[in-house]
Amino acid sequence: MFEQIPTIKRKNEFATRTSHELRRDIDLTDPENKKKLARNIFVFGQCMEGTQFYGLFGMILGLRRQKKFQGIGEMFQYTLRDESNHIEVFRNLFMDLVSENMEIWTPEFKEELVETMKEAVALEKEFISDCLPVSAVGLNVDEFCQYIDYIADRRLEGVGLNPLNPGVRNPFPWLAETIDIKKEQNFFETKVTEYQKASALAAVSDDDL
Repeated sequence: MFEQIPTIKRKNEFATRTSHELRRDIDLTDPENKKKLARNIFVFGQCMEGTQFYGLFGMILGLRRQKKFQGIGEMFQYTLRDESNHIEVFRNLFMDLVSENMEIWTPEFKEELVETMKEAVALEKEFISDCLPVSAVGLNVDEFCQYIDYIADRRLEGVGLNPLNPGVRNPFPWLAETIDIKKEQNFFETKVTEYQKASALAAVSDDDL
């Protein structure tokens, strides 16, 4: 179904274009192939999961903040807990790969990665505009586009690259608190949200989800 929505299809093509560069029999002693591996780690960890995912996350959590879509909003909030771990694992993997192969960390390669992030940001802004054809209270297109700029620059700086929009501000401080701060919850005041074994979920009805 996503292939019927142009803005989503373009984001998918952006990711698969990069992943198609890698094959099982790739020679990772070749510096050019090391760059391909590093580019893939960067695209999936910092561009896609680290930046593009946050457009939809932000919109859903913005609705939850208005007491709408509470169920799916809570699901997204807990999903973010995992996403934060994924992004950090990808970042550490990228940094280790670069530090062990400094011959690939050239000015040209750095600029290539920055341009890749710029493309990811442009695609996400198209998607946000598609989702929000009309701005509403708490869901303003310009602010969400600024938020994506802010997130993208955090990802770039996190791997030692120059930001696209130096000094850009986070227009959603409440969202930063939701995403960045891991809060302890009272056991007696919250639902169980940890993963369960498949056997424990076998009898769950779709209506319960």
